[in-house]
Amino acid sequence: MEKFYHCGKIFEEIDKEILMTVCFFGNYIEAYPRIEVMRKGLMKNGVAVIECHTRKRGAAKYFDLYRKHRELKGRYDVMLVCMGGQTLVWFAKILCGKKIVFDAFASLYLTNVEDRKIAKAGSLRAMYYAFWDKFPCQSADVVLLDTGAQIQYFRAKYNLAREKFARVFVGADDQTFFPEKVLEKSGKFVVHWHGHIVPFHGLEIVIKAAEILQTKAPDITFEIITRFNSKYERIKSYTDIHKITNIKFIPEMDYKELAKAINRADITLGIFGNNGKAEVVIPNKIYESLACAKPVITARFGVLGELLTDEKNVILSNPADSEDLAKKILWCKDHPAETASIAQAGFETYREHLTPEILGQELKRILF
Repeated sequence: MEKFYHCGKIFEEIDKEILMTVCFFGNYIEAYPRIEVMRKGLMKNGVAVIECHTRKRGAAKYFDLYRKHRELKGRYDVMLVCMGGQTLVWFAKILCGKKIVFDAFASLYLTNVEDRKIAKAGSLRAMYYAFWDKFPCQSADVVLLDTGAQIQYFRAKYNLAREKFARVFVGADDQTFFPEKVLEKSGKFVVHWHGHIVPFHGLEIVIKAAEILQTKAPDITFEIITRFNSKYERIKSYTDIHKITNIKFIPEMDYKELAKAINRADITLGIFGNNGKAEVVIPNKIYESLACAKPVITARFGVLGELLTDEKNVILSNPADSEDLAKKILWCKDHPAETASIAQAGFETYREHLTPEILGQELKRILF
């Protein structure tokens, strides 16, 4: 038996002779859902995981990864450059000399130029984001993305070959997100939303739907879990000025507490913005709600057809349409049996396609 290490600590004890080994490489957030699902999924499928990881920035990250990799060289079969590692793929290729798989996960250009408007199209900064979308994809042997729609986006924008890409859904960790009965209910019909306040999430649409329902259905309450920052302050100011009192804002929390919050809700909400990013991604929150067997309402985009069908295992509303969202919330409240059936079908979709073990099996096939 040999002990494999994670950031200098014993991570997992395995039999090296009978297992394949992958090296997670990069400056990723270790507890991020995508990383957790991949790590646990591979290990459930007999793949040993070792990690060459840093949280250093700038040039320091290269020196730190080089130093840590010297201790791991020759101890793995394939390297996975994890999400957030766009600027590290070329470096991994020099260090490794083996198959490089890159989890691109999300387009820098789409996120920062088209969604968050951090840079204007055609600007030097936008060109920088486009370069770091394309170059690592060209350098890697295989590129992972979380939806077929994102693969199509990368192919069309950067003229990349289809055989370069593989789809691995995000999924959710079934040790954290699972159905759990909540004994203490508030007596209200609870609508749950969590996430960062960015355009494609469309929180302003949720706020306006709450405003519509405040008089129509006073027994409905909204729980909004998000980071309390300047964006939150602007949203909170709007609710105060317009006297929207059926919303409870809750600061972001760890994933176990988040799972409890999802489980105490009657329905959960996905994304409602209407832009290019919303058209190609399925966000974490949808997977997490499916894993908890909760009914999900989210905006209608073609990418959802890769997994979900309206009124079968999800409820779809028109993008950027608070009136339609309010109607769908009322429908769920007034049709509990149908809503419960949709939630159960969503949970079955999760169990059949989106658990760490199932996604780990797919990832293992791609890696090896």
